[in-house]
Amino acid sequence: MKTILMLLQAPFPPDIRLEKEIRSLHAAGYEVIVLCNQYEKGKAPQFPHAKIIRIKAHFKSIKLNKILNFPIFFNPRFLFTTIITFVKYKPDFLHAHDLPMMPLALILKFIFNKPVIFDMHENYPQALRAFKKKGVINFLFKNPLLADRIEKFSLKYSDQIIVVVEENKERLIQEKVNENKIVIVSNTVDLKTFKFLPQNKINDFPDKFILLYTGTVSPERGLETPVEAITIIKEKIPNILLLIIGDGKSVPELTELIKKRNIRQFVKLIPWVGHENLGHYIMAADICIIPQPNNEFINTTVPHKLFEYMALSKPILVSDAVPLKRIIEETSAGLSFISENPKDFADKVLQIANSHMDYGKNGYDAVKKKYNWENDGRNLISMYENFEIKKVR
Repeated sequence: MKTILMLLQAPFPPDIRLEKEIRSLHAAGYEVIVLCNQYEKGKAPQFPHAKIIRIKAHFKSIKLNKILNFPIFFNPRFLFTTIITFVKYKPDFLHAHDLPMMPLALILKFIFNKPVIFDMHENYPQALRAFKKKGVINFLFKNPLLADRIEKFSLKYSDQIIVVVEENKERLIQEKVNENKIVIVSNTVDLKTFKFLPQNKINDFPDKFILLYTGTVSPERGLETPVEAITIIKEKIPNILLLIIGDGKSVPELTELIKKRNIRQFVKLIPWVGHENLGHYIMAADICIIPQPNNEFINTTVPHKLFEYMALSKPILVSDAVPLKRIIEETSAGLSFISENPKDFADKVLQIANSHMDYGKNGYDAVKKKYNWENDGRNLISMYENFEIKKVR
């Protein structure tokens, strides 16, 4: 049995992507060890199919623990625990989830001569630019220019690179990365597990035409656009309800915008209900939306929720971000609107509402045939198996 040491900057579980990867790897005969963070003292949930080792929280304060456990490669707590773990379990592979863990993975590679997989959940330097975080700490440790340099180094010295969407693969090829090093393992839905989520329709909003957004509520998500669009849509669909489920720093700003536009009866903000409960709300939705705008960050990733909405046969309205628009047009699962344009958003909502096109069925069929974890999990396993073939040769 080959052993994989996964390096993760966040606590685990939960993490939808890691959970899917671990299940597939375990089923294929690999032993998976996850080295991750702990922000809440004493909180150590387990996940079947993997051994979890944590950089333990030292303080009662989550904020202080995040600072103490920040996964910069020379953080002695991270470095010491990782080396001890490596010596104890002698993994055959190092699997680093996202850019912050790559310097540490490469240190281990150079010391122990083991292959490193760079799992790029997103374009991290562009994500930092999109988040627009300020302050001295963010300038020192979350600097996009520094992230650019670390990414170039990581791309050069990693043995394999995983991306979640074709557009990011094309970006890397343009940056002279060897195409043979790049594998697409997307954020598709695992129908074997997702179908067991609660999917009976909620009855909290009877007789409403529901637009649904689920996920982080932060500035880069573009949620101001659908909120502004409600002022237009309500004139044509009087029973419209924009339902935003999630937490994040944009909640106060959106609340103020809703109040300012006098549309409180048409928009409802609900705190995160947990991924396991989303099925209730998705089933109640008439249209599911992904409004995050077209930019260099969004254009090189794709959210899990796109395929989850499709799996539950819901019409989808997305921005014209390149991968979102491409998938929606390819599958006829919905429509796209011009980013950050409330008028075009409203027009497309009305177009879907008045259409005879079965967008939901089209999306479901596409998930069944192509955009599912059975296919992407196979890509992940094949990548690891190819390491073994090369070693034999």
